[in-house]
Amino acid sequence: MTHSTWQRPDPASTVPGPSLPDLMHDLAATPPDVWDPDIDTLALWADTVSDVAHGEFDVEAVLELATGPRSAGLGVIAALLHGPALRPWTGWWEAARLTSVAQRMVGTLAAHVPPSAWVADARSREEAARLFLDLLGLRPAGESATVAADRLTAMSSPALAAALAELAQEQRRAAELAARLAEKRAREAAARTTYV
Repeated sequence: MTHSTWQRPDPASTVPGPSLPDLMHDLAATPPDVWDPDIDTLALWADTVSDVAHGEFDVEAVLELATGPRSAGLGVIAALLHGPALRPWTGWWEAARLTSVAQRMVGTLAAHVPPSAWVADARSREEAARLFLDLLGLRPAGESATVAADRLTAMSSPALAAALAELAQEQRRAAELAARLAEKRAREAAARTTYV
């Protein structure tokens, strides 16, 4: 099946994309050059966009991602876009949309999971693959939109971090309440002892 047989997705929905194992394999096969601190990530992104997308992208929008510790995330995304799993979609996206996807992916996932884990760790690789497909308007082949959304939510590191933060806050509140109750009981016990 070629990209010409596909219609562009409605932003509110997803369409079937590549198989999740294929995309995860492409992530695992990310070339080691991505980790080279001397790589020109902006040039890599520009080359990638010209190879797989149409239209122009805003260089200013990519500059922040192309420098510093986040540049590896942009490199991983560029490698993923060149992988065999997404080859049938080459030319399907606009350059600006891919740039927006890269910004959201790096901004969302890299805050919780370093790009090196997107490649090395199976759980993180699946989360990165699912999030990337979702941001592109695709879902793993063979999954319904509901199943894909549920599985992405279940794997979400940002959601897990938020849930853990909420749990920690609840534990702090419970500990504070227990301390106040213990203090109150101690005062009451002291008051009973004083009046006896």
